[in-house]
Amino acid sequence: TSHPPTYPSAQAMAFEASSRWQFKCPFRKAWVDTSPEEDQQLKDAFVMLRKGGEPVAVCKVGAVRFSTDFRNMVRTNLASKRSMEVRLRDGDLPFPLPAPEDGAEGPSLASRGLEEGIPADQIAPVELDRGPEGENIPHQVRKAWGQGVQDGLKLNGQFEFTMNAGDKDSLGEMLSWHMMSAGILPQALDNRCLKFTNKKGEEAAGNKEDIARMLANTGSYPIQVSYRPHPGFLFVGAKEAPDMEVTRTYLKFVKTAVGELGGDLDSVKHKHQRRTFERYLLYLEDHYYQNGDDLSDALEFRDLLQKYPEKAPYFLLTDKTGPGLSKIL
Repeated sequence: TSHPPTYPSAQAMAFEASSRWQFKCPFRKAWVDTSPEEDQQLKDAFVMLRKGGEPVAVCKVGAVRFSTDFRNMVRTNLASKRSMEVRLRDGDLPFPLPAPEDGAEGPSLASRGLEEGIPADQIAPVELDRGPEGENIPHQVRKAWGQGVQDGLKLNGQFEFTMNAGDKDSLGEMLSWHMMSAGILPQALDNRCLKFTNKKGEEAAGNKEDIARMLANTGSYPIQVSYRPHPGFLFVGAKEAPDMEVTRTYLKFVKTAVGELGGDLDSVKHKHQRRTFERYLLYLEDHYYQNGDDLSDALEFRDLLQKYPEKAPYFLLTDKTGPGLSKIL
């Protein structure tokens, strides 16, 4: 049985097979591929321009509708009214763009493929939780593997980015992206360490009202947003911080005792205590290696109890043995 011949569609003939429409993500500061469905809709709409089609294409992505104006190469979320540039990667447009409206600016250099200036293919947040086969990767495993890490992005529990006045409505998305790229789970974010610095160098941190006032003031921008917790508290949320303070105070007792003995196993006078001393050395080395925290600013015992009186039961024996630990050894 013979079959009628098949021919490529006008869209397929007009665009190179490897080409893909992209939009400039306003909070990731990167070019991101549109979905295959939106890419298809945009290519079909662009080809229809030659047949008298409208210069503005309306595409539905899931439950969200976007309009893309080919005259200025701008894509707009019809619900939020947030706009972003678009471009075609890995291929040329089959014919020139329509002329912009009278008095309107045309496409940017970046939209015309003449100027890059930002990363071309940053990994989207959703991809950071997937393995090469699309399977979900637990956060702890991802952090250990460094999965999803690229140049300039490290799962080190810290981040910093610049927010311009036009980014204000995207703050939540910008924070989400940088948290995920830094390996920070939402419950581990300590808001006290999230600092906002305006263009005058004035800072706001840990106070919602102060931060809101800075964000509302157009004279504050650009604002530098940074999250750099103490090395001992990386990936530790505000609720877990008191327990980490207790651990650091314990380790400071150990550090002091080890220092008084010069870190020398032979200085331990009781042989049965040498294994304990070896464990102390391992505890300290592990803490230094894992956290980069030298314990120099760990709270003293009395200061800790003054700050966290509910932790007093943790130190019923340590109150007496901790300060004299080197003598026991």
